[in-house]
Amino acid sequence: MFMKGRTAEASLQMARASAEALVPPDADFPAVPPFSRLSQLMELAAARVMRPLLHEGESSVALSLELTHAVSGPVSGNLRAVATHQGVNGREHRFLVHVFDESGLVASGEHRRAVVVSRRVLGAARRRVGRMSMLLGI
Repeated sequence: MFMKGRTAEASLQMARASAEALVPPDADFPAVPPFSRLSQLMELAAARVMRPLLHEGESSVALSLELTHAVSGPVSGNLRAVATHQGVNGREHRFLVHVFDESGLVASGEHRRAVVVSRRVLGAARRRVGRMSMLLGI
């Protein structure tokens, strides 16, 4: 299935108050969206690109994410991540992901995901053929 160039999105409502609540009162840094929230949003968008490719019993897992903040101040409103498939090498898929708010770019990153087969499906495949499967099982 052709994947390169396909895109998918994920969004998150991020109120300024919720970003500020994540910063300790004695901290001396701005209330920007935490990397953990941005990475979750980026992963979700990339996983949505892969969804049509997956067969029964398969899923995808994150391998890496190189994330860069593009803003140094608070953001508010709807955050929107857009993942674009960049290519595939075996089971490994590469994505370019950008996160935007109403003002523009908030963060960007390069993300890699792998297709994995559930242990339940892997076990059934091994029993059917009577030998170890070559499938990657997680």
